[in-house]
Amino acid sequence: MLKDILPAARFLTIVPLPGGDKMLGGQAVTRSAAAFVAVGLVQGLLLIAVELGAGLLFHPNLALWLVVLALVLVSGGFHLDGLADTFDALAVKSSGDEGRDRDRRLAVMKDSATGVMGMLAIFFALVLKYYALQSLSHSSYALYYSSLLLLPAFGKWAMVTAMYRAAAARPEGLGRLFIGAVGRRELFWNGVTLVLPLGAICWLLTGFLPGLSGIFYLLLPLVLYLFSRLAVSVSRRKFGGMSGDTLGAVNELAEILFLLLVLIWLRLSVW
Repeated sequence: MLKDILPAARFLTIVPLPGGDKMLGGQAVTRSAAAFVAVGLVQGLLLIAVELGAGLLFHPNLALWLVVLALVLVSGGFHLDGLADTFDALAVKSSGDEGRDRDRRLAVMKDSATGVMGMLAIFFALVLKYYALQSLSHSSYALYYSSLLLLPAFGKWAMVTAMYRAAAARPEGLGRLFIGAVGRRELFWNGVTLVLPLGAICWLLTGFLPGLSGIFYLLLPLVLYLFSRLAVSVSRRKFGGMSGDTLGAVNELAEILFLLLVLIWLRLSVW
């Protein structure tokens, strides 16, 4: 799995890494899915570093916007673009002909122009993340910083589980390198990479987290897995399968869902 980290990081981020385009060959990039959660954890460490650094220089609200900006920039807006294209396609009105509607939605998704629904999806995704993180910033340091660490990792976990279960909506595009090609090996390593930090957080920070943190953190991967299954089902019905754009949407929506679940857990623990 370690040899997959560099190809995965090169695919998921805009960070210049050695290896060039050779690292993005078909089989290599498919196998790199095994390290997606690991790359997500590194992105989480980056978010913590940005928050700590910006917090020394700016007002906390501005520092938090810089954290959200860092989350977007490190991936080059790759997933947000997929979110926008997916929602633009979902906004296509039904004509009553399922096959024709699917073709129209796929055509809209492939169009480089972003429509109103796509712009609204991006806007609300960023605003929801900002205010969710702002709410968490008023809780304990342990909960806030562990959430920053895990936020990108859970987005990647949802993507990989969707890849494992989905069929491709079209034969071309980057999505075909993963959809239906990701197998048990990639699923296993992502699961291990996610569960280990969750276990460490529960063990090291038990006294600083809300009650029943162990149960909550162990249930989170299952809940995000079920969300990805739902996304696969909706994509199959609306588009005939998944694409790179819908995978990007899964990543963005899973990150929002993760933050909302943490907030719900925090509120229930206070009660």
